[in-house]
This record gives sequence, structure tokens and C-alpha cells, in this order.
Amino acid sequence: MPEGNTIHRLARIHARDFGGRRVRVTSPQGRFAAEAAKLDGRRFREAEAYGKHLFHHWQGGLVVHVHLGMAGWFYRHRPPAPAPRPTVRMRLATKAVTSDLIGPPRCELVTEEERRAILARLGPDPLRDDADPRAAWDALQKRPRRPIGDALLDQRVLAGVGNIYRNEALFLTGIHPLRPSRSLTEAHWRSLWDTLRRLMRRGVMQSAIRTVERGEPPHALSGRDARDAFYVYQEEICRRCAGPIREFPLSGRRMFACPRCQPRRGPMP
Repeated sequence: MPEGNTIHRLARIHARDFGGRRVRVTSPQGRFAAEAAKLDGRRFREAEAYGKHLFHHWQGGLVVHVHLGMAGWFYRHRPPAPAPRPTVRMRLATKAVTSDLIGPPRCELVTEEERRAILARLGPDPLRDDADPRAAWDALQKRPRRPIGDALLDQRVLAGVGNIYRNEALFLTGIHPLRPSRSLTEAHWRSLWDTLRRLMRRGVMQSAIRTVERGEPPHALSGRDARDAFYVYQEEICRRCAGPIREFPLSGRRMFACPRCQPRRGPMP
């Protein structure tokens, strides 16, 4: 599933491609046909990302809500655009660019009230300027025994964080995923928030997620490639200490941690 950085990147692309322009909107698949007819020819005002949710704001106050889920994606074409596949839920087109949405579990017209209700169910998004890390901290206090690694994937606590950023941010802050949320001080939480924000902002600018700092060499005994993208995610040997990485399930996803760099017990950095 695309993480929040991808949704913010798509919002920037759509704002650049369609912002302020009248756009042809169709639904070759047919499942969005009635809604597309209401949008067709209207002016695209702006694109907004919040966590893993994308909103298109249109002339007349119409709002399209998209959630890509595990398999959805926007396919961008320069002219001449190919004939649309029969699976295209929504096609956005101008003379300069075409974007085909395929496979989303959610592509719907919503009212402004419904949009606000969606946002009200979400925690703060580290990529938004209006995000309040204190709101996420307060949410963590409501379930103090919950493992911090599990809480990070709860979109009601924190919006937009996915499995890669969960793994990598916990490693970089030296926090074991199975530590209960109550074991973190507010300073620990702020360090984790700042790390997530930094990694995800970098991800918005990249076409692929990369968390390893450029120029940072791996441990001489780790056997890791200097071009590796991740510290622990889907790895077997820790890039920094050359110790073995432990893998285990958490929140139904694969979790990776270095027992040396992320001690489960004792003081945290």
C-alpha cells in the first residue's frame, strides 16, 4: 500500500498537471460514470493529501475522495494518450497530460461535510504543515500498554505512516517496536515524530523510498552494500552494528528490529 509520502507526491503532480484548468473526466470502466459526468469540463481547483487519502477539489465545491488501497494507482500519459483500458475507474485529461486511475477501493464524490468526517477519524499527518504531534502523543496515552510499533500503523493515531517508515524510524530512534507506548517519554515521541517527518519529506521528493543517508557507509563487517536503501526493513544484518536483525509479525505486517541498536528493555537513547 502506498505510504503517505506517495499520496503527497501525487497531490503535487495533480496540482501541477490540472490545477486551474478545465479537465475532461470520464469513467471507461463505468463505475464512476455518473460522478464523472458531473465533473467533466469543470475547473480543477486543487489536490489535497492527508495521510493515505487524496482529495481533488473542483469548481462548484465538488470533492473527489480517492484511497489507493493495496493495488490502486494513477498512470500518467503524455500525448498522444493510449486508448483507456476497460479497468480505468477515472480518466482525467487535458491537451497536455492524461491520468488514469485503476484499481482503487475508494473513488467517490463526497460533500465537504463528508470530507471533514474522514479527516476527523485520522491522526495528524507528519507531512502537513498543520499537523500537531501532541495530538498523536495524547492518542498514545489512551492505550499505554500497546506496542509502539503497532500504534504507528494505526491511522487514527498517525496518518500516512506505512510499514517501511515504521520500521526505519523506530530503528533510527533506537526504539524497539514491542516496547509499550507508556515506556516512551514525550521527548522520545518527539524524536520519533521528527524522524518520521524528515524521512517522509525526503520520500515526497523521491520516486522510491530511501531512508539510508547518502554517504553513510555500512559497518565494515556487515557485508551490506553502500547503495542499500534501508537500514533494517527486509534485511538480515544490521547496517550499523553488523548484528543479526530479528523479523517478527506485528499488526499483520513484517517487522524488523536490531536487538543491539533497539534494546527491548533498559534505557532508550
